[in-house]
Amino acid sequence: MVKTSAPLLRLLLLIGAFLLVSLAVTAEGAMEEEWVRQDFDDSCAACHGSEPEYPLLGARLGYDTSGHKNNANSYYANGNGCQVCHTNEGFIDYVKTGTVDSDAYVAYPSQPNCVTCHTMHDTWDFSLRTAKPVKLADGSEFDTGSGNLCANCHQARRGVDSQVKAMEASSVSSHWGAHHGPQSDIVNGTNAYEFPGKRYSSSLHKDVLTDGCVTCHMSLPEGRYSSSPEVGGHSFNIAGEVHEAEQVNVSGCIGCHEGIGQLDGTDMFDYKAKADYDRDGTVEAVQMEVQGLLDALVNKNGTGYLQNTNPPMFEADAEATFHDLGKWAGSRSGSWSEAEIGALWNYKLIVEDRSLGVHNATYTIQVLYDTLKALDPSLNDSLRPR
Repeated sequence: MVKTSAPLLRLLLLIGAFLLVSLAVTAEGAMEEEWVRQDFDDSCAACHGSEPEYPLLGARLGYDTSGHKNNANSYYANGNGCQVCHTNEGFIDYVKTGTVDSDAYVAYPSQPNCVTCHTMHDTWDFSLRTAKPVKLADGSEFDTGSGNLCANCHQARRGVDSQVKAMEASSVSSHWGAHHGPQSDIVNGTNAYEFPGKRYSSSLHKDVLTDGCVTCHMSLPEGRYSSSPEVGGHSFNIAGEVHEAEQVNVSGCIGCHEGIGQLDGTDMFDYKAKADYDRDGTVEAVQMEVQGLLDALVNKNGTGYLQNTNPPMFEADAEATFHDLGKWAGSRSGSWSEAEIGALWNYKLIVEDRSLGVHNATYTIQVLYDTLKALDPSLNDSLRPR
């Protein structure tokens, strides 16, 4: 008789027990297999099945081209309150609690993504995380349906009244101002420095667009997939590259602006202004006219009003673009009047809106005219919209 060692015997017993358990689990699994598959069908299949109710993968194509994914600022803008908008985790916490701990940070921050805006893993559909009206930094209310979700972040971080006053130049840094994304303020027609004695009004966008930002920025262009995922949809881009050329998405505009198109050779709308606001001798598209007014404040020739304050606010080679806002003259001596500081606030507010008047042409042009007039009282402002 062959003797079996104790360790080997224990091993054989363990293997036998494992086989018995495996058989039992397999049998139980066979009985529950139908239930497990049914559970998948009722939840996950709505997004991940072969015939999904929600086009998750298609939406992801657009998202992959968006600033929400590619600006990659969740790591450096993770603290001092910035995490509310620059991280997925911070925004979700803000919506739940209504506040943010400016001294805290997210341990493992991630870029804004699907679950930042949608509650699909909480509600099993793509409900918006919030669509409540938003109180902006200046105290005004923004309320445009689904676009309210966007306004939580795409707004000025500061109210004009707390910022504009006569100041020493050394107190104003290059990042002073409304801060990067004041689109809701411009749509609303609020939070610019409104000069005493002037009346201000707005375009109809905030009143006629049921879902505000979503109506235009997520509209799908005609022939969607002969276009590009980086235009419309979850890219949120109005313009993008299609077949190596810039294409402007007008699909969200044509319902009200019949015949609107793209201005040749630009990423602008071919929508003619009501007057030659920049007084260059030609009535151009609205965005061109607004750019002309901005160029009067800052331009690459160094002749802009904000380049010739005492001390100057911008470098002589700066241009009136979002990317050149950092060309701050860096003066640490002298001071600026309230009107000059108000002009600076308005310039940065409108440049950082980045729509060149599309969001609210009337308010934008009024504010720019009054800004220029404050810096040059001899300016003819007879074309200012009323």
